[in-house]
Amino acid sequence: MVQMRSCIACRNRESSKGLLHLVAIDGQVTPDPDRELHGRGAWLHPRCFELATQRHSFTRAFKSREELGTIDLEDFLKRSLTNERYTNNRLTIDREQK
Repeated sequence: MVQMRSCIACRNRESSKGLLHLVAIDGQVTPDPDRELHGRGAWLHPRCFELATQRHSFTRAFKSREELGTIDLEDFLKRSLTNERYTNNRLTIDREQK
């Protein structure tokens, strides 16, 4: 069975394979592409980042009383969107080799 999730910005429902998993850690929205981090999660289309920022979607999704930092997510998206591709209808992000 395919897991359906909603993007926190555009609210469109889609297979979780096409969305980026996010977790709030120490006041920062942290990308979790491997879906391994614990804690309250949220889902976002990478293309919806600006919309999520405008709508304060991160604060609402993580039920935070204060605005959450998005610098980690911004950096991740800047690095990864240039390496984005879809394989078998799943969002795959090529990670930098260290």
